[in-house]
Amino acid sequence: MVDTQAGVQLDGADQEAVIEAGGPASFQAFLNRDLDMLLFFRSPGGGLSPVIRTTEPEAGFGDEYTESGSGAGNSAAAAGPVATEKVVMALLNGPREQDRAAGLSTALPAALPGRTVEVESVPGGRVTARLPLALEGLGSTALRQLTCTIAYSRDAEGQVEVELTGLDGASRSGTCGLAVGARG
Repeated sequence: MVDTQAGVQLDGADQEAVIEAGGPASFQAFLNRDLDMLLFFRSPGGGLSPVIRTTEPEAGFGDEYTESGSGAGNSAAAAGPVATEKVVMALLNGPREQDRAAGLSTALPAALPGRTVEVESVPGGRVTARLPLALEGLGSTALRQLTCTIAYSRDAEGQVEVELTGLDGASRSGTCGLAVGARG
């Protein structure tokens, strides 16, 4: 019997055909490290999902237009990548409405008011971060959100070791272990 709608050959009424349709879906996003932040939120399945946030509105065509190469209006590009401290605070502020509508959430508590994040590079390709929250009691998803967000903020491939220290004096270290641009 041939199911003409699906074009599948069926040998019996009780058998089902399995059709392979290729690998998992993937996409490629372009991150402008001078204007964009890469934050990691909890996906509905419990894993991590990267979210790109732009820190400044892009200039439209018109009054803000400047001639290429003139240097005018290019102060953001000269400033370099978005500060990791700013990226971590954006993560701690949680997902935005459109992120929540997509099913994203956070495993992190809100940062304590009036507190800041301090991040610095140390020898050996490591990064240390002093956080405005207690680490004790945070689950693995929360720690991975912090580690991956910091790692990708400091390195385009996320290949740095991150040492986290909380207000409670607890510390954790590790690497992100996610390949954002990889398939599968």
